[in-house]
Amino acid sequence: MDSVLSHRSLYWGAHKFAHSAMDAHARHDQEVFLLHAGVSIERLTKAVLSKTSPFLLMELKGNDDTLFQLAGLKELTKVRTAGASQVIGRLRAMDVLPKKDPDLDELIELRNGVAHLLTNSSESFDALGTFARVSNTLLPHLDIEPAEFWGTWNEAIEIALSESLAEVAREIRGRIEQAKYRLERRLDGVPTDAVDIIYGNANDAAEAGGFGVRVQCGDFSYHSPRECPACRCTGHLVVTLPGIGATPEGDPNRSFHCPLCDFSAYGVDEVAAAGIARSEVFFSGSGEPLTALDPSVLEEYVTYGMIDHSGVAKAVQVFAEQAAARPTTS
Repeated sequence: MDSVLSHRSLYWGAHKFAHSAMDAHARHDQEVFLLHAGVSIERLTKAVLSKTSPFLLMELKGNDDTLFQLAGLKELTKVRTAGASQVIGRLRAMDVLPKKDPDLDELIELRNGVAHLLTNSSESFDALGTFARVSNTLLPHLDIEPAEFWGTWNEAIEIALSESLAEVAREIRGRIEQAKYRLERRLDGVPTDAVDIIYGNANDAAEAGGFGVRVQCGDFSYHSPRECPACRCTGHLVVTLPGIGATPEGDPNRSFHCPLCDFSAYGVDEVAAAGIARSEVFFSGSGEPLTALDPSVLEEYVTYGMIDHSGVAKAVQVFAEQAAARPTTS
């Protein structure tokens, strides 16, 4: 494979454009910052895909030249890979990035706008915070520490992230209030007995969705019942089990969804801002606290070749680390 498509080459390209973007930000050159930050994100996403499998970089149209190059059958002077939106979509399907991230979408759109002389950014959009957050989400999948990637800019990035996290908290508080309002409108004038039935049906729907270990498209996750912070109905706290099946390596990702008020939070930061701590106990479908994962629940997947025993050990480790992170009480 041409080295230009290796994850190391893509990483160093991302590193170069990240530092160029930060230089431009310090000079208040917003256009260059947006352009180079977007290119850095695109190369980081491609580096993560390439580290998993270079074939994930393929553009799903046109001729087979790139396929032959990735397979080592041809040497080409021009390389065509998937675009930023398609690459981000693949990482979302792999649970490396949150399923929904409007700020990331806007950053890429602004990058494209600069390229086509159509930049139109709102003053409230935190481009630096988004750039920092998404980059730091991707770096663990390349076994890179943020301080190594950002170098002399690391302190500035940490400050940007602290401000960005405060913005996430404000966004989540607003989303919770919106969910409460929608539910109040829906239940306005409904008799108390009927409200109880609606809540009961919603709880049943959450349970029917299935708690415990679940597999979708080869990705493994654990679904824990959790009270919704907006309406107190039972929702799904979903935690990925990284490094097993098709689930990429890295830190566990998290999300939450309520079937009654439709409140959702995507990603570690949003879930934490919703009041669901990383150290919070998981529960079984029957509501029992689950501090350790019984490896036998994964044996069926081992039997069918979906994971191996090392994958089982990694899943068990996620639960062990969760238990270790909980504060002890005296």
